[in-house]
Amino acid sequence: MASTTKKSLSMLFMAFFLMAAIVSELANATSFTVYRLGGCDGDSETYSKCGCSNLLYMGGFTWTFTSPGPSATMYNNGNCLGEGGTVFAGATEQMCNGFQFPWRSININC
Repeated sequence: MASTTKKSLSMLFMAFFLMAAIVSELANATSFTVYRLGGCDGDSETYSKCGCSNLLYMGGFTWTFTSPGPSATMYNNGNCLGEGGTVFAGATEQMCNGFQFPWRSININC
């Protein structure tokens, strides 16, 4: 009997852990992708984790917002230093017109 209870609790724990992992992935569906070349071409890097990240490329970007999702504050300096500027929130946006944007880092506000 104790073995059956232990096995049931173990399966319940595993199901709970799996649900938590799925919810975590859904929360991170919002992302900011930067491209090496204008026109949103070439190599790319995608950022979706909470907190500050330095941007690798500055040739174009796509902000993909999935509701409910976090907002993001852009910084002209690395390491999210200085005053934040542009804030992305509840809409998907894209800039692929060929000139570099000024941001060097992003803080995804979770």
